[in-house]
Amino acid sequence: MINLVDTKLNAMKNFYNFSENFIKEFINSLRQMVKELLASDFVLNRKQLLTEKQVALFLGVSERTMRTYRSEKHFHFIKLDGNIYYLSIILYIDLIIKSLESGL
Repeated sequence: MINLVDTKLNAMKNFYNFSENFIKEFINSLRQMVKELLASDFVLNRKQLLTEKQVALFLGVSERTMRTYRSEKHFHFIKLDGNIYYLSIILYIDLIIKSLESGL
């Protein structure tokens, strides 16, 4: 399941082009993740935490723009000891929501 999430994150470079099938597949991935969490088989690993710099690079924006996005509450984030992190699955969901809200 985690590999599927990683694969989908790589596919997000074209997140404006979500098809109905893509969204259905994503929902099924979320259902599978919930099942794994409930069965206690889900293991959070470091690969699922992204730094602000990694997300900025992925989105093709500056770190300053990421700070603006954060202050405008565009994306959920975690702040630990002054460092900003994004959980990949939550970022993925945030981007889907942004895409759907834009009407594209």
